[in-house]
Amino acid sequence: MKPTNKRKKNKPENKRHAKKNKITDKNKDLSNDNCEVIDLIEGDPIIQNNKSGKSKGKSPQKIQSDKKNESHNNSKKGANKHESSKKTKKSKKNDNITDNSKSQSNWLESTLLQSTSNNAGPESSDRLRKLKKGAIIEITLFNWMVFSGPIKLKASEGINLIAAANASGKSSIVCALVFGLGYNSSVLSRNKELINFIKKGEKKSFIEIILKYDETRNVCVKRIMNINDNKVESIWLVNNIKTNFSNILDIQKEYYLNLDNLITFMPQENVSKFSRLNPEELFEYTLLAIDGNLLKTYKDINDIINNKQVGEKKLVIYEHEIVEEEKLMTNLEEKKGRFDELKNLIYTVKLYKVKKHMIILEKRREDLKQYKVKIDELTKDKDKQFKVVKKYLREIEKCHKIINKVSLKVNQKKNQIKEAISKYVIWNIKLDELEQGIVKEEKIMEDTVKNLYNNSHYAKDIDYQIKKTKREIKEIEAFFSEKEKNNKRTIIRETELQTELKELLNESKKIMMKKYTLQSDIDVITNKIKKARNYEHIQEERMLNNIDFVFRERIVNYKRNLKNIVRTHNLISDDFVDDLTTKYDVTKISSQNELNNAIADELAKRDILYGPICKYIKCKNPEFDYILEFFLKKYFNSFLLIKKENQELLEALYKNHKLSVITMSKETHEFCHVTSEMKKRGVICFLYELFESPEVIKHGLSNFLPLTIAFVINDDVIKNKSTDEINEFNNFMIKELSKQLNEEINSLFYFCSNNVHRYKISSYNKNVYMHTFSYIKKSCNILYSITSDIERDLDLLFEKKQKYIEELKEVEESLHELDKSKKAKNDEHNKIILERTEMKIKKERLVILNNDLIKLQNDLNVYLKGEDIIDQKKKSIMKNITSINGEKIKVCEEYFLLLKEHVKWDQELFSESRYLNKWKRYMSVIKNINAENEEKLNATKNLIDAEITNYTTCLNDIKELEEIIKTKKSALTDSEIQLVDEINLPLEEINKKLHECFIQQRLFPDIEKEEEKYNLIAIQIQKHKDNIENKKKDIENLKIDLQNYDKQIETMIPNWSNEVNEYIIFLNHNFQKFMNFINPDYDGKIELVKKSNKYEKCQLFVKVKFKKTSPFLSLSVSHQSGGERSLSTMIYILSIQKLTKNGFYVLDELNQGLDQVNEKKIFELLSCLSNPIVYEQHFLHQYNYKYINIDYKSKPQYFILTPQIIRNIPFKDITVHYLFNGFGVIENQFDDLL
Repeated sequence: MKPTNKRKKNKPENKRHAKKNKITDKNKDLSNDNCEVIDLIEGDPIIQNNKSGKSKGKSPQKIQSDKKNESHNNSKKGANKHESSKKTKKSKKNDNITDNSKSQSNWLESTLLQSTSNNAGPESSDRLRKLKKGAIIEITLFNWMVFSGPIKLKASEGINLIAAANASGKSSIVCALVFGLGYNSSVLSRNKELINFIKKGEKKSFIEIILKYDETRNVCVKRIMNINDNKVESIWLVNNIKTNFSNILDIQKEYYLNLDNLITFMPQENVSKFSRLNPEELFEYTLLAIDGNLLKTYKDINDIINNKQVGEKKLVIYEHEIVEEEKLMTNLEEKKGRFDELKNLIYTVKLYKVKKHMIILEKRREDLKQYKVKIDELTKDKDKQFKVVKKYLREIEKCHKIINKVSLKVNQKKNQIKEAISKYVIWNIKLDELEQGIVKEEKIMEDTVKNLYNNSHYAKDIDYQIKKTKREIKEIEAFFSEKEKNNKRTIIRETELQTELKELLNESKKIMMKKYTLQSDIDVITNKIKKARNYEHIQEERMLNNIDFVFRERIVNYKRNLKNIVRTHNLISDDFVDDLTTKYDVTKISSQNELNNAIADELAKRDILYGPICKYIKCKNPEFDYILEFFLKKYFNSFLLIKKENQELLEALYKNHKLSVITMSKETHEFCHVTSEMKKRGVICFLYELFESPEVIKHGLSNFLPLTIAFVINDDVIKNKSTDEINEFNNFMIKELSKQLNEEINSLFYFCSNNVHRYKISSYNKNVYMHTFSYIKKSCNILYSITSDIERDLDLLFEKKQKYIEELKEVEESLHELDKSKKAKNDEHNKIILERTEMKIKKERLVILNNDLIKLQNDLNVYLKGEDIIDQKKKSIMKNITSINGEKIKVCEEYFLLLKEHVKWDQELFSESRYLNKWKRYMSVIKNINAENEEKLNATKNLIDAEITNYTTCLNDIKELEEIIKTKKSALTDSEIQLVDEINLPLEEINKKLHECFIQQRLFPDIEKEEEKYNLIAIQIQKHKDNIENKKKDIENLKIDLQNYDKQIETMIPNWSNEVNEYIIFLNHNFQKFMNFINPDYDGKIELVKKSNKYEKCQLFVKVKFKKTSPFLSLSVSHQSGGERSLSTMIYILSIQKLTKNGFYVLDELNQGLDQVNEKKIFELLSCLSNPIVYEQHFLHQYNYKYINIDYKSKPQYFILTPQIIRNIPFKDITVHYLFNGFGVIENQFDDLL
């Protein structure tokens, strides 16, 4: 949620502009490791204490508490410093920390007073009254990991059991607690980037957690996360008030939210981490869970002991170094005496050199003053120019505001014009509809007129029909007279036509025979093509050619005797077999093979026997045919018997014919499918998807081959990948296959290019696996696919077939010509026959015409009556046309009114556009002027930079000269320094004097080297003296520090040790009682082992025994089983709960590795712990604790995550939360209940 920018609109001088107030505070979020998370706080500064008017326009306020904590952590120095300085520093730091904590508590109180929405109601206060401070009231998630949401989890006191299947989102709630309360991913041992926890494909997410503050108030912590450019931006809110991350850290401390402690917060990923804790780490985690101050005191004691040991070692080293330094000094003093002869000459040169450097230093200081004056003048010019630029920038901003407002008005006018144009279009459509209505009515009018006209024609037609009928009657009477004359000639012609038709019939039979032969040749070629494409027959032949001679003969012998096998075992009825034998010529071997193949096909159709199996496997993807053949080759020559109860048939096939027979089990196998996630990871398909076959064959082969878990992947999945990446892919596939098959899968079988991989996890230890691979040839010998040679043979057959088809067309054309002549003769013959029948028809026609003549005369009389009805219809049509014209006039009037408004809007748009262009031109002019001013400002800045560089170089020269003078004066005595000050010569005279001294020094050619040696020896002697004095002082300080360390240890240890010992007594008592509660034979104890009486490097050992006679043994892999260690760990965690100040405890899959009895007992123990009354009855301590206070009345809050609920558990004091999410949950299935 990003707050919108509020704008206040004013209109000074009738100009359009707006003011914008925005305060942005950016704080870095420390809760993420590898992503840049920014807390954005926009709006009024509510949280920062900057309400006074002193903070006007300065940069956003920085958080001082982080700096104080950093200075506190980095202020620990070596043991060689005085104790007094340490105490003063510590007191200052403690004052800062207390002030900081007070301000933090005041801030939290203010947020609680400002927010009233999170106050606990009467019902919730009674329900959660006994909970500790920091207990969870409610969790809300939105677009978090597997949840879309927003979803809410309302927590209760006592045990909150979150039960759901795996991959449903239980761990999402644990992760939400971690990130929602300001912790990072190191607590979870999961992916480090926060962006990976936000739901895939979403850009926004939030986590809202309500914590208990006191009896009447709660505190709400909300984290809003937005993804921008693959970076997560976080906004923190406390009681709906924006805040920064340092305040979230304060809430962690105040509410005792120790989510980084494995004892109080144990997600699923950290269960194994707890078992790997050594005794020292276990002791520290226990102290942190009880009270962080105990751990802090323990670490302070260890630091003091370490500092004391370091100081004692340094004391010995310093004493040894003092002896060595004194020896070096005596040697240097002897060397120094050799250079006294040159001292006088060096003395004079040294004094003049010092004076020369002092004069040069004074000159450089005067130059420095001049540079400073010039820089001040340039900065004043820069400020003036900056004010001018600022003025123009304000004017540009004003122009932008006015232009934006005018642009909005222009767009508004344009929208009005667009709406008017849309109305024009609507009215044009309406006018078109009215025009169509007028045209329709006119058409009806025209139709009526046309009907009237047609009726007049109809009357004429009736008159014409009467005349025509009379004429036809006369023609029929003439026809009868003519036909009686030509009757003899037609009889002679009929006999001639019959002889000609017989000749044509014989010729057509010859052509039909030729056509039949061509068609049979075409059918033969078609069968050859079909046979070339028959994969069943070809694959069977290839299989027989690729197996041993013995196996081949067995299969051939079986096929020869298949008919007898069927009859012997009554597999198919005898009638059906007899019907098949009639279709084939048994004398021919080819027909016998076809008969046997037909019987084998019938056995397969009836689901009795399939074989050999290679016949029923068709490769759908030739690219992977070599993989399919490698996988199934062993069973290509096998036979599949569906009903294994038929023992006689099974024995006959196995013993008599010695065939490889596999049988079908009753259970059917489920096959996996390739999901979208698998495709992303490179899975192409599963093996069963590569071939087509009957379902029984796939299920039968699944009993002997890993068909359900075998699949094909891309080369990129394994190529150039590390072992961890390959193991991650294998584990992902095992989880996906187990999820789809609803059973545990521990092995994989997959192909990649010409490699076959086998991956298997040990059944004894899931961390042990075996991954092997081998090479396979990319060649296929049995499975059939059309190759180039087969394609060439098929092309030849197609050419031959085409040739026969063309000959067949020629024969069909000649046959067509014969049919034509034959048809003509038949027509003539039929004509003669028709003429005979026509006489009969004419007689009947004569009777019909006489009846029609009577009917036409009656219709003519009816027509004369219908003219009056047509006149009435014409009048009604005219009325409809006039009403439509009236509506059309109204629409036209509205159209013209809108046109006038349109013209007005166009004029206003033109004026606003001119006003807008005017301001744009003005803004461009201001921008040009501003650009010139900015160039001047940059030039001034460059001049200032140049002068500053001169100033810095001059300053560096002065520092160098001062260092030189300082070093040289340090080598001079007070009298020599006084002599240097008394030299009042100018620089030129000093140079002359030095030149004279150099002339004298030529008498000593190596005088400079001698002088340097002399000076070095003197410096070294002085250095050794200083070192000896400093080390003597350090020795004295170290002795004081060691005494202080002893005093601190004596004051700190008694109180701390008394508290720790009583905590261990309480913990030991609880641990023993809880072990006995689980089982009376179980027992346990907790031992604190100290290195010395000063409690340096303490170790905490948990010792258990699970039989009364067995000794106590510490927890380890070699002593206890996984379930025993899991149980002991669980009881230890529960034993410490009454000592901690935590508001809630998270235990993810605590029942992992436990049997049902112990699991049930653990839940009963949790019920007792969550009920203070029951706890006092069973586990109350009789020991009188002097140094610690035990809170027996508070009611702890547990969050227990489990994938399954144990049977027969009393749920009286347990609140069960079900997660309806994940695989198997139907979308919107609870909408009817809401």
